[in-house]
Amino acid sequence: MRRPGPDEWKQLVEEFEASGVSQKEFVAERDVSLGAFQYWLYKKSRSAPERRSASVDRPRAAFLPVEVVTSAAPRAPEGLMLEVALPRGRLLRFPEGTRAEYLAHLLAVLG
Repeated sequence: MRRPGPDEWKQLVEEFEASGVSQKEFVAERDVSLGAFQYWLYKKSRSAPERRSASVDRPRAAFLPVEVVTSAAPRAPEGLMLEVALPRGRLLRFPEGTRAEYLAHLLAVLG
């Protein structure tokens, strides 16, 4: 497998872009490493002038503040829901008929 220098890699990337073949086919025909070729292809795309100027014109993305508000869950009619209160105010709800063995195992794991 050949190891082209930087100038040849740039030429190979330009040839590839005009070739219309897949990356694997291109590197196999030229006996070069696919990983190295992809590095040079990526490097060219990152330094393209049209790409840089487009990003300069766009405003930078910003995060908006988010306020998390808790709300009461709808209450099921009596007898249709089993509730288990955990430390720190956490509440687990299970439908009526949930197996006791499952609940016992779950509570043992939760501590």
